[in-house]
This record gives sequence, structure tokens and C-alpha cells, in this order.
Amino acid sequence: MSRKNKKQKKTSTKINKKKISLTAKTENQKNLLKSICYNKITICYGPPGSGKTRISVLNGFRDFLKGRYSKLIFTRPCVEAEGERLGHLPGGLNEKISPYMIPIFDFLFEYCSVTDLEEYINNNKIMTLPLAYHRGVNFVDSFAVLDEAQNTTIGQMKMFLTRLDKNSKIIVNGDLGQSDIKERNGLVDAADRLKDINNIGIIQLNEDDIMRDPLIKEIECKYN
Repeated sequence: MSRKNKKQKKTSTKINKKKISLTAKTENQKNLLKSICYNKITICYGPPGSGKTRISVLNGFRDFLKGRYSKLIFTRPCVEAEGERLGHLPGGLNEKISPYMIPIFDFLFEYCSVTDLEEYINNNKIMTLPLAYHRGVNFVDSFAVLDEAQNTTIGQMKMFLTRLDKNSKIIVNGDLGQSDIKERNGLVDAADRLKDINNIGIIQLNEDDIMRDPLIKEIECKYN
């Protein structure tokens, strides 16, 4: 290994060991963190900027780096927003789903280098698997996050949740107000259907939990 490569590897490792800061700023966010800690499945819904994806992704990544899980699984429905159609995407499986994973990758890049992320993906330690490929997959020793779940069908949601296996957690996130499918979606159905089951937490975030630009809260209120 060249000196240059050694230096790059050392820098990459240092980035991975950077302490992940995960602090709840509202009572609802505290409830979300508690639910992720104590339940096998957490279903969380709320408006944009309320922290649901950031808390879920970084919670999983922190525990992954600590060795609590051997694999991270991230997925989102491959649905374009508000009926927009991008057409066929070139490349292999990872290239096709990568555009949908950008919000998740952005959080990982705060604590992980591009080189390390690519290595984790190449070694199947971090998987970005489309929902269509989850049938027959078991989540063993894994932390799995389904984002934008308001765009799942009821069947897709059932398929995803029933992948749960030994030493694993599932986090489901979404915004009930931003569904791009017309029928009753999997997030609404699951939050209603599973609310009385032990080891499943249902967390609702609202406009008061928005930590992004304050203007978003005003926009959300006008559209509700």
C-alpha cells in the first residue's frame, strides 16, 4: 500500500469514529428515540423537517459503528414526486436507486467519507435495496429503515415489516400529507392496524417538531 493510500485510509477511519450527535430537541423527538431503543418496530409520521429520517438513519449508523448490528438496510419506494416521470435510469441496481437515497446519504456523509460508504455498500454492510427486491429477504442482525413510506402500498408494507428476524430493528418513516399514490397507503394502514401490538411503537411528529428553516412550519400550516 502506498503512503498516499495509507493516509487516505487513516483519514477515513477517523471520520467513521467521529462521535455521532443525536439529541432530541422536542418531546416528540424524545419519544421517537425511546421507541427506537425499546421497540423492535417503530412507525413514525410527521411533516418535512421534523427529524424523523435524520434520527432514524443516524441512530442506526451509530449502533452499526458500535457493532450492535452487522448490517444497515435503507430503502424508499421508487416513486417520483407529484406524478413526475423520470423514465428509465441507466446503470446497475445501486445506480438506479441512488437518486432516491440522496436524503439518507446526506446524513451519512456528515460522519462517513465517500470512500467508506462505497466500501460498506460493496461489502453489503450497507444495503440500499428497492422494495421490489425484499421478498424472500430476512433482516438478521440488521437495522432497517424504510423512508417515504407514505408511497408504499399495503402489500409492500406488509412484505417489508415481515422481513424482521433475529437481533434486528425496523424503522418506518413518512409524511401522511405527501403521498403520491391514490389508494390508502401502507403507512396509514400500518399506523392504524398495528397500534395495539407490543414491541411496535407509533410516533407522530407535528409542526412544532420542525427543526429546519422556520419558514417551513408556516408553509405546512398554510397547506393543512
